[in-house]
Amino acid sequence: MAFDDVMGIVMQWSVATDALAALGAELALQQPGANGSPEIVAALKAVSTAAGLTGLDEIPPPQQAVALALIRMNLHQATDLVDHPDRAPGWSVTDPAILDGWGRGSAMVPALIASSHPHLADVTSFLDVGTGVGLLAVAAASVWPKATVVGIDPWETSLERARANVAAAGLDGRITLRRQELARLDDIDAFDCVWIPSFFLTEADLDVGLEPAVRALRRGGWIALGRMRPKPDPLAHATNALRTTRAGGCDLDADQAAKLLEGAGCDAVHIAKPPGPAPLEFVLGQRPVTDEGS
Repeated sequence: MAFDDVMGIVMQWSVATDALAALGAELALQQPGANGSPEIVAALKAVSTAAGLTGLDEIPPPQQAVALALIRMNLHQATDLVDHPDRAPGWSVTDPAILDGWGRGSAMVPALIASSHPHLADVTSFLDVGTGVGLLAVAAASVWPKATVVGIDPWETSLERARANVAAAGLDGRITLRRQELARLDDIDAFDCVWIPSFFLTEADLDVGLEPAVRALRRGGWIALGRMRPKPDPLAHATNALRTTRAGGCDLDADQAAKLLEGAGCDAVHIAKPPGPAPLEFVLGQRPVTDEGS
């Protein structure tokens, strides 16, 4: 390949990078207490307008904050990839922008789970595997007001932020955080729903961790195994696979996820209806209501 061909792609993708950063900057300047020079504000607005994004100030502030956190996360992850391409796969992130970006993005998960199956509309005990900074757990306590929530994660850096977020939400009485790996889960008949993000776990982690997760469910309870569902184009699939691999996860397709759940003892395994525009898909599996043969 010629250098000019490479530079053509570099310049093309640089436009998208600059546009994403500009959108983040425009959202940042709309946060309370933020101020920007009129010239910069106008230039930022011109970028979003050129992209067909108008009326950003009409988006509710909490949703603006989620979008801003995701933009920061993506830009910080991109910089980390370029600066440390030799880092081995696995989750060892300490950058607050990346940790909080994943946390804010994951906060939408409980509502999506609740709408994915009638049995999950009224959960009373929820397990959040890979709780990260705890914002998914906090959201779960809001989506299911009667539920107790347990969040587990082996990464102490994330758990430190999770404890602060849970305390700030006033939910210490309903959310328990534990430093624990999925494979070491020893709860029995404890949860109505277990959320497992496959994109943070290797296939080996799932092989040894799904059976303990099924045992932790109450009879008739559900595992919601999450997998990324990128747009149907080769570049989206390749970049999603890279991000997942670098985070120490596995890039499962839906059939692979279903087979893992069935192998762990789940029945009624199926793919939930896609949750709107989110690049996320749930493969659901139920712990049998009765033992086989009973």
